[in-house]
Amino acid sequence: MTEDARVPGAPQTREALLDAGATLAEQHGLSGISVNMVVASAGVAKGTFYVHFKDRSAFIDAMHARFHTSVEAAMTEALADLPRGAERLFRAFEVYLDISLKNRGAKALSLEVRSSPEQDAMTARRERLVEGGLADLEAMGWEDVEAAAQLLAAMTREISALEFDAGHPLPASRRALKRMLGL
Repeated sequence: MTEDARVPGAPQTREALLDAGATLAEQHGLSGISVNMVVASAGVAKGTFYVHFKDRSAFIDAMHARFHTSVEAAMTEALADLPRGAERLFRAFEVYLDISLKNRGAKALSLEVRSSPEQDAMTARRERLVEGGLADLEAMGWEDVEAAAQLLAAMTREISALEFDAGHPLPASRRALKRMLGL
């Protein structure tokens, strides 16, 4: 049984902390987030933070995990009826871009975290998303599907960063990605 399951209201408090962290990441960047800022923003005592997270690194990892869980759930729904191939792969990229744009705090976190200790778990989550496109690339007849998937994912992350900076979708970038998939 997890700590959250034994403490009444714990899941809501944990979510409030993660929400506060996402908002603060958008406003101040990852390096600007402290535990004190998070608890103040969430309106809870500092000790409450440590009921839910071992330390700041565990908190940052939980923020990233929550972001990727939302991406994976949205992709599962959006891709359910599409056959393997370019259309399905492009739709997956669109879902990622749309969720990233709606979750600016999580995206700010993701952009800054590449050189931090939390990188290993976050890299594993990104790799799961990349692996999801391998069968689509195979269905399209691509060679070197693993390398192609990595490059397409990197391109999509770059579009996401550009959209983050712009604050809105960049249709030309999305069209270019679509053309690169042969659509």
